[in-house]
Amino acid sequence: MRAAILIGLLLLVPVLTGCSSYDAPRLAVSSVVLADRSDEAVVLDVTLDAENSNEVELPLETIEYTVLVDGRVVFEGTRSAEATLRREGTQQIVLPVAIRLAPDVPLRGEYPYRIRGRLTYVTPGEIAQLLFDAGVRRPRVGFRDEGVIDFGE
Repeated sequence: MRAAILIGLLLLVPVLTGCSSYDAPRLAVSSVVLADRSDEAVVLDVTLDAENSNEVELPLETIEYTVLVDGRVVFEGTRSAEATLRREGTQQIVLPVAIRLAPDVPLRGEYPYRIRGRLTYVTPGEIAQLLFDAGVRRPRVGFRDEGVIDFGE
């Protein structure tokens, strides 16, 4: 029965969404900074600028991201976005990155980094929410950045 309802919803989606489409949010990494340091670990704050050009708010679900330093994966995580992008606006989302330090790699000085990730969000409407909850339609948008970060002396 549930499968029949989902199939019916899938057939109705083009009809119901034909009059309303939504642009995906645009994401850009605006900064990657050293936030804290101890003998055991460093913490980076990665700040994303998230822009919503739609006339309606977009609820955000999760953010999955990976950070590489000097070509090695040093962090992988999934974070609940805990936000809704306001309509026709931009807001910042800060992603923490905790990197455990190894005795042979103290991370002092400058290193190249790369970050990549994707944000899962929900488009407005009851049908969109039903499809999202059923795992049928989960819109995502990616982001990436690279540069050099100074881990200090």
